[in-house]
Amino acid sequence: MFDLYAPINRYMVYPLYYWKNGDKRLYYWRNLEKQQYWELSKLEEHQLARLQKIVKYAYEHTIYYRRVMSERGLTPDSIKNLKDIEKLPVLTKKIIQDHGDELLSDEYKKSDLIQDASGGSTGKPTVFYKDLDRHNIRRADQIRHDRWSGWDLGKRSALIWGAQRDLKSIQSTKEHVISRYIARHWELDAFEMTNEKMASFVQELEAIRPTMILGYANALYTFAIYVLNNFPNHKIKLQGIISSAETLSQEKRQVIERAFSCKVLNRYGSREVGLIASECKDQSGLHINADNLLVEVTAGEVSLPVGERGDIVVTDFLNMGMPFIRYRLEDVGFMSKDKCDCGRSLPLLGAVEGRTGDFFISESGTMIHGEYFTHLFYGIEKINQFQLIQHDLQTVELKIVSTDSSLLSLEPIVAKIKSMLGSNISVDIVFQKEIPTPKSGKFLFTMSKVKPTYR
Repeated sequence: MFDLYAPINRYMVYPLYYWKNGDKRLYYWRNLEKQQYWELSKLEEHQLARLQKIVKYAYEHTIYYRRVMSERGLTPDSIKNLKDIEKLPVLTKKIIQDHGDELLSDEYKKSDLIQDASGGSTGKPTVFYKDLDRHNIRRADQIRHDRWSGWDLGKRSALIWGAQRDLKSIQSTKEHVISRYIARHWELDAFEMTNEKMASFVQELEAIRPTMILGYANALYTFAIYVLNNFPNHKIKLQGIISSAETLSQEKRQVIERAFSCKVLNRYGSREVGLIASECKDQSGLHINADNLLVEVTAGEVSLPVGERGDIVVTDFLNMGMPFIRYRLEDVGFMSKDKCDCGRSLPLLGAVEGRTGDFFISESGTMIHGEYFTHLFYGIEKINQFQLIQHDLQTVELKIVSTDSSLLSLEPIVAKIKSMLGSNISVDIVFQKEIPTPKSGKFLFTMSKVKPTYR
C-alpha cells in the first residue's frame, strides 16, 4: 500500500521542522552523501585536515590535552600526517572518569553541553559530554547509514531497543510527536521480551508497515525465533534490518534473515562517539564513518597493519565540547584490506569481537535484557562499581564497590530487580573493594548463567 505521507514528510514536514529549529542535520547529511564516494586520496586529505583541527583545538582549549601534549614535547604542528596520531596518548574510560572536567573545552559551559553516560571495563559508568552541533551531525551520520538498508527519509522505521534514555520520548508528548510524526520512528521496548509483548510487536509492525527495523542483536534474534515458531506467515515486509549494540554472529544473522526475508546489516557504534561503522547490502565489511572519525586498531599506542587484531581506538573529529582523541573503546577488531563493490571509498572494518548482552530469565520464564539492570545504577554517585550476575532462577548476586556500605540505599534497586525477575528471587549483595576485570579485558555489567528457552 502506498504511503501518501512519506513524500510529504520527506520534502515538507521533516525539513521545515528542523530548519525552523536551526538544526543542520539535513545540510550535514547531504554533504555526507557526496563524501562517501570521494576518491580515497581526497578522503584521507579531509581526515588529516580534521585531525589537525581537533588536535589544535584540544591543545588550545582543554587542560588535559595541553598538559599531556606538553609532557611529550608536542604541539599541534607535530601532526603532519595521519600516522603522526601515534605520537598522542590513548584516551581511556578511566582517564575520563578521573579527569573529565579537564577534558571539557573552555569555550563551553558544562550546562550548555549534552550529558550522557556509558559502561566499560571499570564497571563504573563513564559520564561524558558532547556539544549540540556534534549531536546533530550524529543524526546526519545515522540518516546516511540507515539509507543503506533500503529505508529513506519520510518512511517509517521501528526500533527494538532498550535504552531508557533513548526511548524517553514516550514520556513527553512533544518528543512523542517528533518521534512518531516527524522522524516516523516507532519504539518497541526490548527490555522485556515476553511472548505477549512479542505478539504485540508482530501486530504493531504489521499495522505500521515500517521499511526498516533497528535493534539489539540479541533482541532481534529472540524476536526472530518467536516469529518463526508462532507467526511463520506474518505480513511484516521490510527492506532491511540493522543490528547494533551487540555482537551479531552468523547464526543469529541467518535466523533473523530467515524470519523476515531481508538482509540484516551489522552496525558498530558507541555512545561516546556515535556511529562508527556499518555494513551496506553488499556485506563486505563495515564501512567506517571515516569523514567524521578516524579509526585505528592498536597494540598499546601503536597502530597495527591491516588484518591484524587489536584494540579499536577512535578519534572524533567534531566534538569540540569534549574532544575524544584516540579513545579506546575496549573492543577488539581488525581493519579489512577488502574493497566493497558498492563503490563507496569509506574503508572497511573487518570485524568487531565482543559486545554480548545476556538476557536474564525471570521466575515466569520472561526474558529481560541485561541492559535494563545496567540503567538502574546510572547517576548513583556513591556506587563506584557494580556487577549483577544471575546464577540460577532463584539467585542473583549483586557486587558493589561503594563509599557507602548502607544496604538502605540499595533497597529501590533490589525492589526493581525483584519486580522484573520475581518476588521470590534472592538478591545477594556483596560489597567488595574492587571487581577485577576478566582476562578477556571485557567487563560485563550484567551476566546471566541461565540459558533462555526459546518458544
